[in-house]
Amino acid sequence: MSAYMARRIMAMIPVLGLVLLIVFGLTRMIPGDPAVTLLGPGATNAQISALRHELRLDRPAALQFVDYVAGLARGDLGTSIRTGRPVTDALATRLPATMELAVMAFVLALTVGVPAGVLAARRPGGGVDCALQFCSLCGVSIPAFLLAFGLQYVFSAWLGWLPVAGRTSAFMIDDGRGGFLLLDSLLRCDVATFADLLAHIILPAMVLAAFLTAMLGRFLRNVMIETLSEDYIRTARAKGMKEGQILLAHALPNAAGPAIMILGVQFGDMLGGAILTETVFSWPGIGRYMFEAIRDRDYPVIQSTTLVFAIIFMTVSLGADVLSARIDPRLRRERAR
Repeated sequence: MSAYMARRIMAMIPVLGLVLLIVFGLTRMIPGDPAVTLLGPGATNAQISALRHELRLDRPAALQFVDYVAGLARGDLGTSIRTGRPVTDALATRLPATMELAVMAFVLALTVGVPAGVLAARRPGGGVDCALQFCSLCGVSIPAFLLAFGLQYVFSAWLGWLPVAGRTSAFMIDDGRGGFLLLDSLLRCDVATFADLLAHIILPAMVLAAFLTAMLGRFLRNVMIETLSEDYIRTARAKGMKEGQILLAHALPNAAGPAIMILGVQFGDMLGGAILTETVFSWPGIGRYMFEAIRDRDYPVIQSTTLVFAIIFMTVSLGADVLSARIDPRLRRERAR
């Protein structure tokens, strides 16, 4: 397993290099000029040229790419064209917000998807199974922004149960440094702050978890049905073992390995949905930061946020592979070769 992890980590290096190269090229293909966007439509050609020279955008693209890679080697992600702040500082402020949102969505997906898949597999074609098939179809079909607007209308505008956007209420104290606010308030036993933060995170987490929940429930249902047809399951039933014990003690552990691998792969889609979700809900995370950078042609921010998303995705995929191998001995033997 150690050799397998070493191979995977080494394979991540050229992948990250390819991601950097592709993103660098695509950002230069975005219509518009960062200097014109920053100065406004009333700027003169002399002002635009001076700003392009100051931002070093008048240099050949190859030299700009070499400068960016050299900065990465020093731990420097560049400086935002729009704000003039180091990208590293902005990411350190916004990354905890995205991570809290992703973890909450992940917990929601597990809480709903796993029981739904198990119950649907218990009686294929039954009411729970039909409901799961319908909900999973809706979960993978409805666009994230449409689901977000629908939830905002129902739970905020109509019922008034939950806030429509933001991470905290206006009266809550936030010093602007970001951080894991939800976890911090829980550790400090600050019930009022924790309740306010939880109310704000529920709707965006539901939107972010919708696709993952649908995929997990549907996949787990199919794997569980196949597992329940195995000989050892029939033997357990013949011995008089209870159905609930068969599901939880025998079928679910054997289906957990493939399900974890699917979760690792689909985590990337969830990160992609974070861009739209954070923008709709005004969530101060990396996804919204990336959207604003694309709008303003902020090249260093686009490149750095994409790099962070790629690193998170590959790390989660590696962790899912290792965890699934720990659970399933067959996968462990295969990767030990």
